[in-house]
Amino acid sequence: MNVDIRPATREDIADVQDVAERAWYEAHAPIIGEETTEAFLEAYYDAEAFRTLVDAPERVFDVADAGASVVGFVSGRPDEESPGTFNLNRVYVHPERWRDGVGRQLLDHFERKVAERGRKRISLGVMAENDRAISFYEAAGYHQKDTFYDENIDTDSYVFGKELDG
Repeated sequence: MNVDIRPATREDIADVQDVAERAWYEAHAPIIGEETTEAFLEAYYDAEAFRTLVDAPERVFDVADAGASVVGFVSGRPDEESPGTFNLNRVYVHPERWRDGVGRQLLDHFERKVAERGRKRISLGVMAENDRAISFYEAAGYHQKDTFYDENIDTDSYVFGKELDG
């Protein structure tokens, strides 16, 4: 499925929240439980959090638009502690569009935007038990760099990274 990837707007926020909620319940609730999933979504995925992303020019916050609806989104920010690195914070696709290539299009788009900004590396965190996401990142050339305990969601997680060409 080909999608139009464009900068997110305030008008996209409700659709982005819907994608995030559906993806979190499908991918993360089996790992961390529904109660933790719900608390995390309420704490970090409210409309104000997304408005902040839309209004922050130093960040990347783009959506995958399938014409009538947003089916995915990607967001990230410069790593303040590592000048050559950009952090990938979110790449989510509506579960009905999983395996349609939308996630890979979003990730490739993100990598291009990061490279255009002069960054050489991308870093991200992924739950240690999220086999689907780990396989996705490994297929795109990412490698595990470290392990950490994520107290926000009470689970072990991995740091994955990729060196960009050019």
